[in-house]
Amino acid sequence: MYLDHHLSMKISRILDMIDESALLLDENGNVVLPEGDQRVFNLPEAIRQQPTKPLVYGGITLIGTNAEQPVFVVLQGISEEIRKLAMLCAELINNLLREDLAQTNREQSLRMMLRGEVETAEFEALAVEHDIPLTGTRCVVYAYFPEQTAESALPLLQRMCDRETDIAVEVGRHAVALFRTVAEDFDLDSVIAFCQTIENAFHMETGQEVLIGISEPHEDLVEICDAFEESRTAINVGRMYHAHHNLFVYRNLLLERFLREISPEMSVSYNSRIFNRKTARLFNDEMIHTIETFFDNSLNLSETARKLYIHRNTLVYRLEKVRRAIGLDLRNFDDAVTFKMMMLLGKNANSWRIRL
Repeated sequence: MYLDHHLSMKISRILDMIDESALLLDENGNVVLPEGDQRVFNLPEAIRQQPTKPLVYGGITLIGTNAEQPVFVVLQGISEEIRKLAMLCAELINNLLREDLAQTNREQSLRMMLRGEVETAEFEALAVEHDIPLTGTRCVVYAYFPEQTAESALPLLQRMCDRETDIAVEVGRHAVALFRTVAEDFDLDSVIAFCQTIENAFHMETGQEVLIGISEPHEDLVEICDAFEESRTAINVGRMYHAHHNLFVYRNLLLERFLREISPEMSVSYNSRIFNRKTARLFNDEMIHTIETFFDNSLNLSETARKLYIHRNTLVYRLEKVRRAIGLDLRNFDDAVTFKMMMLLGKNANSWRIRL
């Protein structure tokens, strides 16, 4: 469940008055409030089965706000007084959430659709009420602003949208989702160009970066939550394997999405066949940059040398060193594919991942 900044402030005031150490968790156990807390709690099955019944374990008291789509209040302590306090806090927050839903506007409705918080039966009613077409080719563009709030970034994004067909809404403290109408034949290049314009404009105005994910096109409104998840996955997967990029297209990350399913243990095992102590000096930062640039330029020697500002023969010499060391000639397509997969598996084994 998404809490906009106004609702977050109201709930924060309740938590502050009740207990300085009080927490609010989402349905997955992630800390929602206070902001900035990155902890994740493993919610017991008992609280999932009966969310509104206080549960005491591990020195804390846990309770959900309602039975349908609860958020969870965590208070330190296990006394009867703490139990009653938790119940009161949960009821107050639930009243705020009900009031917020009762005042649902067009943006809030779309946000609920994006996050899968709307039952299928409700889609048509909300769409008709807020004049959102039920059919039409559309994709979701997810923009994540690491150093700026969504509230402050939203006006710039809205200025660049088509006010007749596009809708941009906050979906997190640092994230905005753009529900963008596209042509029936889905010209991916035009969507990428539009997103590059957003990236450049934001960088020029703020000097900060923005991460952008582009979903597949979808023709039915009920699939909007799938498009939303695809756009977030594009960033989560893309950033993991291509940390120097800011724009990620779900469709273009098929290999990376496949590799992410491989276990860290197996990833390490295969990656170490090429990247190990014996080859550590060979595969330094300069060599890896050379190889990645070679791959980015479709194994074109002349274009790669131009991009690296080196002589073509220098590039050939470096690739020959790789061939002599590991037996893979990166000028050969099959060998290049093998090497790239092994290199990506090394990133897959890395425990660091951005999660939106």
